[in-house]
Amino acid sequence: MDLDIKREEIKNRAFNESFAIISFKLDGTIKNANEKFLSLFGYKLEEIKNKHHKILCDEDFTNSVEYRKFWYELSTGKLNSGEFKRVKKDGTSIYLQATYKPLINDNGQVFEILKFAQDITKNRLETQKYEIQLKAINKAHAVIEFDMDGNILKANKNFLNAMGYKLDEIKGKHHKIFCDKEYSQSKEYKNFWEKLNKGKFDTGKYLREGKNGKKVWIQATYTPILDLDKNPVKIIKFAQDITQFEIVKKDTLTGLYNREKLLMDIEQNKKNNLAVIDINSFFYINDFFGNDLANNLIKKASEELLTYLVKDCELYKININRFALLNCTFSKDKFLVLVKEINEQLKNTLIDLGIKKVRLNNTIGISFEHKSKLLSTAEIINKYAKDKNKSLLIYSESFNIEKEFEDNLWWTEKIRTALEEDRVIVYYQPIFNNFSKKIEKYEALVRIIDTDQTIISPFQFLDIAKKSRQYIEITKRVIQKSFENFKEKEFQFSINLTMEDILDDELQDYLFFKIEEYNIAKKLVVELVESEKITTYEPVFQFIDRLKALGCEIAIDDFGSGYSNFEYLVKIDADYVKIDGSIIKRILENTNSLEVVKSIVSFTKKMGIKTIAEFISNKELLEKVNELGIDYSQGFYIGKPQQDLQ
Repeated sequence: MDLDIKREEIKNRAFNESFAIISFKLDGTIKNANEKFLSLFGYKLEEIKNKHHKILCDEDFTNSVEYRKFWYELSTGKLNSGEFKRVKKDGTSIYLQATYKPLINDNGQVFEILKFAQDITKNRLETQKYEIQLKAINKAHAVIEFDMDGNILKANKNFLNAMGYKLDEIKGKHHKIFCDKEYSQSKEYKNFWEKLNKGKFDTGKYLREGKNGKKVWIQATYTPILDLDKNPVKIIKFAQDITQFEIVKKDTLTGLYNREKLLMDIEQNKKNNLAVIDINSFFYINDFFGNDLANNLIKKASEELLTYLVKDCELYKININRFALLNCTFSKDKFLVLVKEINEQLKNTLIDLGIKKVRLNNTIGISFEHKSKLLSTAEIINKYAKDKNKSLLIYSESFNIEKEFEDNLWWTEKIRTALEEDRVIVYYQPIFNNFSKKIEKYEALVRIIDTDQTIISPFQFLDIAKKSRQYIEITKRVIQKSFENFKEKEFQFSINLTMEDILDDELQDYLFFKIEEYNIAKKLVVELVESEKITTYEPVFQFIDRLKALGCEIAIDDFGSGYSNFEYLVKIDADYVKIDGSIIKRILENTNSLEVVKSIVSFTKKMGIKTIAEFISNKELLEKVNELGIDYSQGFYIGKPQQDLQ
């Protein structure tokens, strides 16, 4: 019995040493408190005995409905347990983990309230500090959480705003939705997640992808959160969007801000006036005098433009030869007057590059459209102005330029799929020897078979193919298919090459490889398509020398079409001249056309160059070109282009 009493005393002492204990009457009056409780609150028992529980709480709480409810529920026997903020004698706050236990007699009536408490102030303050820090982090950083497989658990507002998503669009999806496909399939990406799964953090600068492919640069730390056994259970990423610091740069050549800064400034303004200014002379200087002088031209052009700036105008360099002038305060008329003045000044400006003085040939496109399409419309009208040989145009929907661009995109895709599906084919048009009266040659002409099996003429797609950088691939198909067709035939055949073809190293390598592969040089005639772009003959000479060394022959296509001159014939050392059909078809009724043809025939005979008349559409034309002494004829009267040889 003594042992049981002793054991009970030890338990009570341990309980009193571990817990702050206080008892209350049903009305909240304090009955008693142990030493631990009194010590925590700084009171002596006589200072609180028979006083109400209110002296341990702040006034706002004791006056609240919540406080009255608190005591009512205790008086009805309902236990209350949790964290409570209370007030010590000196007025400072104390946080308790406590249980208010109503004591019930044998009759089921509550006769006393007993409270057991532990001081958790230190832990609570640490938690508060952590919560404050977390709140500050959430306010200043983009935060996202992942499970250990990389699936998204949650993300804060900053993160969602930076990436352009709503939470329900990304929750449960894998981190790889923020990465480009190549990186997400790489060994580097696999190693990245293996490192995190080992509980190691990763920090650095990352390029990520937001919604709709938006590029976002972040400075981030991926932190594994460990459980009590130090195993990682989830990943928290703290990041800052540093995109504007990464993409907003000053051009090193001119000191002007770049395209990205322009876009940011446009977005901030309620109203915008924009002029896009291209210095077209850049490409001429770059081609003939090199990049250093071309860059010097742009630098001096920027200096010139800066002298024309007035208040509230900003100048940007947004491309290699392109500037942008932005204003957000002028009326449209006032801005237009300014830009027209700048345009006239630029036209009359000579830039001294040391070895040469160059006039600034420029094109300006102006837009007053909404900020969402301001830059795109200014650039669209700038390009349209170039195409129409205008120095300045203002964007208007009445130009219907977007429809033209949409058509171009439609044709670009049509050409791409035709190449992919091998629907780029070759037709062959016969060339008739006017003396032997036999078909001796064929010209290879490209066509596209549409998905509905109709044949598409090159006039519909070749210009778009050049603009969309698919022209070279089309030329390769013509080379491959025509060489394959004529490898076992005795006829000569010709293919057309433009300046784009000749100046393309890859195409040249392909052509000479195929000539050697098919051993077809003696049958091949290369028709050079005349162009105003022939501004330097050296690459052309070298190309022709290589062809002739192999045994190929050279023809000048469309001679007399606008860029022709006899000096060109001599320099090229042509074997054939194809007289342009627009001249040939008029020789029966137009004396001038007839005299032009006579001059060409006379000159070529003296030079030992054979002639081919194009566009022979009837018997009378054929007889006339025979009379003029033209060597060959080609046209629908001789034979239409067909996939099979006639």
